[in-house]
Amino acid sequence: MKLFGYPSPTAITSLIILGALLSACSKEAENTERGGRGSWGARELPVITAPVERAPLIDAIKSVGTARAQQSVTLFPESAGVVTFAKLAPDAFVERGEVLLVLDDRDEALAVRQAHVELSESKRVLDRYNSLNATEANISQSMIDTAQSNVDLSEIRLSQAKVELSRRSVKAPFSGRIGITDVEIGDRVNTTTVVTTLDDRRVLLVDFTVPESFIGRVVTNLKVQARQWESPDDSTEGTVVAVDSRVDASTRAFRARAAIDNIADTLRPGMAFEIDASIEKGDYLSVPELSVQWGADGPYVWSTLDNRAQRAQVEMIRRGNGRMLIRGEIAEGDRVIIEGIQSVRPGMKIKDINVTQETAKTPDIDNADRG
Repeated sequence: MKLFGYPSPTAITSLIILGALLSACSKEAENTERGGRGSWGARELPVITAPVERAPLIDAIKSVGTARAQQSVTLFPESAGVVTFAKLAPDAFVERGEVLLVLDDRDEALAVRQAHVELSESKRVLDRYNSLNATEANISQSMIDTAQSNVDLSEIRLSQAKVELSRRSVKAPFSGRIGITDVEIGDRVNTTTVVTTLDDRRVLLVDFTVPESFIGRVVTNLKVQARQWESPDDSTEGTVVAVDSRVDASTRAFRARAAIDNIADTLRPGMAFEIDASIEKGDYLSVPELSVQWGADGPYVWSTLDNRAQRAQVEMIRRGNGRMLIRGEIAEGDRVIIEGIQSVRPGMKIKDINVTQETAKTPDIDNADRG
């Protein structure tokens, strides 16, 4: 029978060494765990930030329209006859009321002369009757009334004769430039013959269509840019002068009219223009596009508060030109993180490289000013 005794000194020594090793490993693991939990508070994460700015939200309207003169007319003669005078040089400027064409008016001129004679005779008869009555002659009132009626009728006949004479000429109804014509002196024309066209092109009008969503924002006096369809680099400023009172049910758009100054006379009616208009829809916060991240709750940004990272939920409004218009839990002037975002955690202590560099440059500037 074998009896068990006390362990040998060698075994006891081995157990003591093993226990010491286990205790050391446990303390090291505990220290490592504590260091990991506190590492975010102990070290600074270098990041690059950008300021939160405020910018307008601008909607752009692009439409195409055809220009026309602010006043334009096609001239016809009011009666038929042979042309005896014509001032119809193409593209010549004429003043309002200037005579452009005259038809043979000999008969009409004689009719005016005859009406003048008849009116003069009627007035003499009436004056004679009135003079005789002043000397107590017995001129009946009916004779005086008849003489007065003859005077009135003679004045009417004279006016009619003048109207007929005026119809033998064509005058410019407004100042403008004449178009090309085929009418010449000696031609026989009638009331359907086109004499010429007349355009007042000092201002051009361009009609263009606008989506119904812009009702109330496209208004008179709104500034627009007009670009020639064939020369997009040539831009001219225009002004909206009229807005239609209804929306086209088939296109869901309404018509607007822009006026383009053409005092330099470099543009012509009939040209095609692209109309660009910018409509402001309010101001929003603007941040670099890189600063906006996506999470389970939607878009957000990392902002800085007392050198600590802070997550702020935002709503995206519009993206453009590398920036994002947003609104949310930040304010103008705050700074958002744009580089180093992947390592950021809420409450983490950060080191803003931009601010550090600006601070480092300040003493040099102050010293230079003192020098």
